[in-house]
Amino acid sequence: MADKKTIQVIIDGKIYVLSGENSESYLHDVADYLNHKIESIRKEMWNYNKLEESVRSLLLQINICDELFQERKKVEEMQELLDQEKSESYSYKHDLVKTKLKLDGVLQELESTQKKLLALEKKEGKEKTSHEKSSHQGSNKEE
Repeated sequence: MADKKTIQVIIDGKIYVLSGENSESYLHDVADYLNHKIESIRKEMWNYNKLEESVRSLLLQINICDELFQERKKVEEMQELLDQEKSESYSYKHDLVKTKLKLDGVLQELESTQKKLLALEKKEGKEKTSHEKSSHQGSNKEE
């Protein structure tokens, strides 16, 4: 278990003690975030300082919940996009494998055809040579 950190922070002009397993820097960031949200609400509402503390606290909670829900929605949308991209990637990989298999088949067929052609050329070369020899021998007899 991590060491628990305890620090004093100022939130909305009051000193509070925060503690947690996160770093002191993180706890300060939390306090800064809250101060920023409070200041944002204060700028939006001219009578913010006149509201009871419980109402101000509720407004802060509502604003933070709203922000949380918006961020969750963004995460869901990003997850959907990621899932879609993964699906497309899988489809492309599948198509690539199919194409490679076809290419391998065509290459094997090409090699086979080249071997047959080479064999035919050798056979024709031998037949031509033997035909030339027999033609040459026949012309020697005539002389």
